[in-house]
Amino acid sequence: MKKRLIILGIALVIIIVGLFMIFTKGFNLGDEYNSYTMINIYMADTSNIEDIKQIANETIGNDFIASYTDEFNDTASIKVKSITDEQLTNLKNKLKEKYSFEDVDNNIIAINVPSTNLFDLIKVYIAPMIVALALVLVYFVIAFRKVGIIKALILPIITVIAVEALYVSIIAIFRIAITSYIIPIGILLFTLTLLGNAIYLRSCK
Repeated sequence: MKKRLIILGIALVIIIVGLFMIFTKGFNLGDEYNSYTMINIYMADTSNIEDIKQIANETIGNDFIASYTDEFNDTASIKVKSITDEQLTNLKNKLKEKYSFEDVDNNIIAINVPSTNLFDLIKVYIAPMIVALALVLVYFVIAFRKVGIIKALILPIITVIAVEALYVSIIAIFRIAITSYIIPIGILLFTLTLLGNAIYLRSCK
């Protein structure tokens, strides 16, 4: 009993600290979800992406991703986390000099892409997980009714909430970058927690 209280206390502290970090600093969005600037370069003919990379490296630095946007190799894009007006002007001038653009503002277009709303990422999973949890809980109550409503219903709800809250708190505390792997791992933990509860309840019969 004492060990359980210690574990519960530690978990509660982690969750509280995690909530504090979320409300004060928010989450650490990875590159795929953070705000960035996309610079589209429209060519008249096919181009060499290595030339564009070299020009970008000279004007922006090495913190960018350059690639073609289609199979014709006549449109390229440069994705950069941040760029100053001076850097953008230098980039345009170098590209204009290299490719003899007549109207640089039409050939080179910079688009500021805002960071992704985290709720938009998870909202599609909320309803399915609630339905899945409800169905599993109904099964637990029916299949393990002999162990009592607290163990069969209340305990699984608490453990699922606690595990997911700990997971989110650890991400916030250690500033783990939010990537496309974060949600699947959370769903996996959700599934394993329910499975663990099923094994525990079966052992209590």
